Amino acid sequence: MDRPKTQPSHNVDDPPEPKPRWRIWAKACFIGAMAIALLTWGGSWLSHRWTHIVVDDARIDGEVVTISSRVSGWVTDLPVIEGDEVKGGQVIARIDDRDSVLHREVLLARLKAAEGQMGVTRAQSGQVDQETLGKYQSETNRLAAAEAEVASVEANLKQARLDHERAASLHAREYISGQDMERARTAYSQAQESHRKALAEVAAARGNLSSAGGSRKQVGVMRQQLTVYAQQAAEIRAEIQRQEVDIADRTIKSPANGRIVMTFVRKGEHVAVGQRIAMFHDPKEIWVQANVKETAVGLLKPGMKADVRIDAYPGRVFRGEIHRIGQAATSKFALLPDPNPSGNFTKITQRLPVRILLADKDLTLRPGMMAEVDIAVGND
Repeated sequence: MDRPKTQPSHNVDDPPEPKPRWRIWAKACFIGAMAIALLTWGGSWLSHRWTHIVVDDARIDGEVVTISSRVSGWVTDLPVIEGDEVKGGQVIARIDDRDSVLHREVLLARLKAAEGQMGVTRAQSGQVDQETLGKYQSETNRLAAAEAEVASVEANLKQARLDHERAASLHAREYISGQDMERARTAYSQAQESHRKALAEVAAARGNLSSAGGSRKQVGVMRQQLTVYAQQAAEIRAEIQRQEVDIADRTIKSPANGRIVMTFVRKGEHVAVGQRIAMFHDPKEIWVQANVKETAVGLLKPGMKADVRIDAYPGRVFRGEIHRIGQAATSKFALLPDPNPSGNFTKITQRLPVRILLADKDLTLRPGMMAEVDIAVGND
């Protein structure tokens, strides 16, 4: 059996009951407060943007040094790992130096041999110098004596020739006997023979003196040999020094106080010349690198204060100041710069690097951390 339909309690055409007045006022007040807050925040934000330069893609930067090997060889020791603090001169790695040490010993032996040969040649030169000097002086005196003898014999020869001519003239006139004539001829012949003998002795003395002079030249030759040996010894010493530098280069040390950022080799690996061993930086020598738009760089100058917020440490504000403003846009240092050869030009605002030094050197800051920079420039 069908149930009777119930009638609605009121007519659908009746107007809705009005809302209470306090609700309307509350809603209006809420909307007005939100509008005022939004306008206040927007005005503050616009004012801040108008009087400040904000860079939200800045980074912590520093002098990160790549420590490389100047020699090739096997890594025998690597006493540091990433994150270790090191002092200046502390050993970071060692490369096998056995071959270099042995080569240095060979060079030292060659140097000793060269120095020994120099000593022998110097002693021989002194001995030859004394011997040849005595002989040269003796032959010089002998030549002087022979030449004096020739002068004396020439005087006797002249007198004998005159006596012979006088005797021949007297004998022709029969003033002297034939026996006296023969005696004068014999004396003249003897004087001639003595003269020839004296000349021969002078020639022999000159020959001996020339031989002694040749022997004296051996001293000069030995001195030249000493010069050659000295040059060879100097060359060997230079090779020894270069080898010692090679040995020293096989002990790689920290250039200053700092921290190891990363190591690229392990103990037992072979490294080549110029291969990276580790990366090093000084935590106290860091700064903030901010790339500022070229349209805002004109408002900056060195010495301006800046607030730096690090993403890794929210809520902390680091004080700093502008130290240096870059002299070229970052696009000039791009790997593939775009010189726009086609003529299709799209103007893009360039950025210039600005270096900001921090007032407090916080060792927790590390190169590469993202930062936000806020620089108050006023509204001139």
